[in-house]
Amino acid sequence: MNYLPRTIQPVIEEASKFFKIVMVSGMRQVGKSTLLKQLSSDKRTIISFDDINNLESAKNAPLQFLQLNPPPCFFNQVQRVPEIFKALKISVDSRSEKGLYWLSGSQKLSLMSQVSDALPGRLMNFELWPFSIYEIAGKGLEQKPYLPSFSLSSNLPILDPADTWNAVFQGFWPELKKATETERSCFFRSLVDLYLSRDVRSLSGIEKFDEFEKFLITIARRVGQELRLQEIAKEVGVSQPTVKRWLSIAEASGIIHLLRPYAHNVGKQLVKSPKLYFTDTGLVCHLLNLQNGKVLSNSYLAGNIFENFIVNEIKKSWAHNGKEANFYFYRDNTGMEIDLIIHAHGKYSCVEIKSKTSPDTHDAKWLNKAEDLLPDLAENASIVCMTEKAFPISPSIVAHSIWQI
Repeated sequence: MNYLPRTIQPVIEEASKFFKIVMVSGMRQVGKSTLLKQLSSDKRTIISFDDINNLESAKNAPLQFLQLNPPPCFFNQVQRVPEIFKALKISVDSRSEKGLYWLSGSQKLSLMSQVSDALPGRLMNFELWPFSIYEIAGKGLEQKPYLPSFSLSSNLPILDPADTWNAVFQGFWPELKKATETERSCFFRSLVDLYLSRDVRSLSGIEKFDEFEKFLITIARRVGQELRLQEIAKEVGVSQPTVKRWLSIAEASGIIHLLRPYAHNVGKQLVKSPKLYFTDTGLVCHLLNLQNGKVLSNSYLAGNIFENFIVNEIKKSWAHNGKEANFYFYRDNTGMEIDLIIHAHGKYSCVEIKSKTSPDTHDAKWLNKAEDLLPDLAENASIVCMTEKAFPISPSIVAHSIWQI
């Protein structure tokens, strides 16, 4: 497959002019090593710690390993060698050049705790997701961070609902762009096996993979919903502390992400539990044994999985541009709910998500009340849906296609 540009490419190159170490973290198979290899010059040595010889050498004598492999270097799967971080500090502190080391790793949260201890102020980390809708279309360098607007600049083709459901079903992993049905099934089986045997074992020492896989299927059924630890524990047959620990493992390895509730409204009883989403909707469909896009569209979870898709794409648009924003949802005891709130540039932008082609004013009822609940509300809000053509719901609310974010 021809290389498809990633949105984050110029961000990494720019960061390498200011930081001595640049790291790209994210779940396995999202394209971290492919990206950094593509950007590496002939002078940059590429070393993978999946190679047992490199792994043992770096673990046994990390400082000497760096001396034998002087920068510029790209170290792949660096989470396997936590011993190397202190040695990296010694190495970069003795040099003035920037962009000395590029690192990639598959356990973002555990990696960052190790990095923050050993390399404060010396490293810039970026998170890579599976392909965005721009990247999979070969337009990765055109994507900007998403905020609701009546000025839509996307030139992506607008897919009809059937093709949109097929895309949500297929997933956005680089290896799946042209995969057949059989190849897709094999990819996800291999991915889950690799995730269990590598990440789950290394993060927790869990050996009962059947129980953990049952846990993954159980939380896949709750995608886009508030976390209910007691319900999950009962269905899986484990304790609540175990479920809490397993959720931390799934989040640390990048397989899921949590959306926190907005919790700053004085005088309202707000929910306190986060909502759970998977990093890729194709993986959700695999875990739930949904066979194709049509089956997905008729599933009782269709709306939740579509919401997962939109939340992912909006988060990707920020992460892959190297920009920061805070993301929330809103729900209170009166039943008011806003699917996604983006806090950026000092403003709160509200997004409703609907898996329909023609949203109306009823679908915008909570968006119209947002100004009574949120301080510093942005000028515009949006309903992201399956409409073919964008249209105004009100002077401040636009309805547009997912393919126009």
